[in-house]
Amino acid sequence: MNAAAKSTGLAAAILALAVAWPAHAEKADRERPVNIESDTLRVDDANKTAVYEGNVVLTQGTLFMTADRLDVRQDDKGFTSSEAYGLNKPVFFRQKQEAKDQYIEGMGNRIEYDAANDVVKLIGSARVKRGDEEVRGNLIVYDAKTETYRAVGTTKEGGNGRVRAVIKPKQKDASGKGEAKP
Repeated sequence: MNAAAKSTGLAAAILALAVAWPAHAEKADRERPVNIESDTLRVDDANKTAVYEGNVVLTQGTLFMTADRLDVRQDDKGFTSSEAYGLNKPVFFRQKQEAKDQYIEGMGNRIEYDAANDVVKLIGSARVKRGDEEVRGNLIVYDAKTETYRAVGTTKEGGNGRVRAVIKPKQKDASGKGEAKP
């Protein structure tokens, strides 16, 4: 296999970085090609790593992600871990939710993905927004296997250590009872 094919295969493995967040992301995106653009790319086939640097843009179907740097590693079992860094601006992602006309977007100074455990971490000034609902904290951890997340407030000196969440009330149907049907 040539270097271009190996780096493409390794690059394709990082799609789970944002596809796993959240579990209700557009399923069709997983079948779409991964496109990555950056100013530079370094591939180390022996160590199964790839580093994309400078104006990194990743797209796959409805998934859109930007970062200053993206490091991808693959272990001997084929699991991938990756870290996206926002050196000059936060890492940002946006993706359509399955069967909804709604997008989820998130940002943080760094986003880590661990395929072996199916866990995504947004670290440093982390924010996840879905429609009118939003969660902010210093750390947001999403476990795709259990479809649960936790948020931790700031720990920096001067920070108040608080998590902020905005949750939209459920809409009532025309009779005033229960949820409105989509």
